[in-house]
Parts: sequence; structure tokens; C-alpha cells
Amino acid sequence: MEFSDAPLSSEMTANTVASDFARKAAQWALIMDRVATQQTLLDALKADLIEDLRDFGVQDHKGSYILDLPRAYEVAGKKFTGLKYQRGSSRTADAAKAEQLAKEKGLLDRLFPATPTFDPQEVYVAFQEGLLTEEEVDLIFPEKTTWSFVRVGAK
Repeated sequence: MEFSDAPLSSEMTANTVASDFARKAAQWALIMDRVATQQTLLDALKADLIEDLRDFGVQDHKGSYILDLPRAYEVAGKKFTGLKYQRGSSRTADAAKAEQLAKEKGLLDRLFPATPTFDPQEVYVAFQEGLLTEEEVDLIFPEKTTWSFVRVGAK
């Protein structure tokens, strides 16, 4: 079955479970294609806007770039008068730097206390040695089921 913007008229008017599913499948494939195309266009547009904001925008005290538009716009009921390339920041620990300083300051035991660490490979070694049963290994590594929605058939 060919999927296109214009499904066959018999498919559109038939009233069966199979024809209903076929219509939904065709719509899904079409929308997925449109979303992928739109995402590509959106990504390129966003890159251009970021470049413009950096080149022509005003940088605020937090490092964000703001550029006013010549007039207000309303899209989907939301008004806006400019765009902002907003800077955000957060702090994350640099474990290597922390370890280096902890060694220099004699704080290694305080900043890096010994904690038990799970070693998944040792589970299999213990199983091979007969210390764990297959059922116990299955308890440690429960099966997870995942689902995905994909096209099948000809590419």
C-alpha cells in the first residue's frame, strides 16, 4: 500500500477496522514525515536566530541576549515583542579536581568516604562459582520491557 497525502478514496470511505487502521497508519506516516521536515527547518532557523541575537542583541546582566521586534506578534494566543537567547548556568562537581584538592589538603577520607559499590560483573562471577542461583541473578537483573512504534516493510 502506498502512503501519500491523498489516500485512495475507497480507503477513506470504507468503514472497517482494517480500513480505519490503514487510514490512521497513513496519517501517522505522513505526520511523522512532516514533523521531521519541520524539525529540520526549525533547527536551521533557530541557529540563524541565535547568530542574529549574538550579533545584534543586547546582552543583559545574566549574559542572555535580547532583541526587540519592530512590532508585537501573537501566535497561538501568546503575544511576544522580542526574542531572548537565555543563558542558564549551574554548578556540577568536578570529581577529578575535588580529588586533587582533597589529596593536597589531606581531606581525601572526608570528601571521598569509602562506600560500597555494586559490581554487576561480580554477580556473574558469583553465579559461575555457584554462589548465586539463576533465580537470584534474575532477581538482581529483572527483565524490563520496552515498546517502540516503527514502520515495517519496504523502505
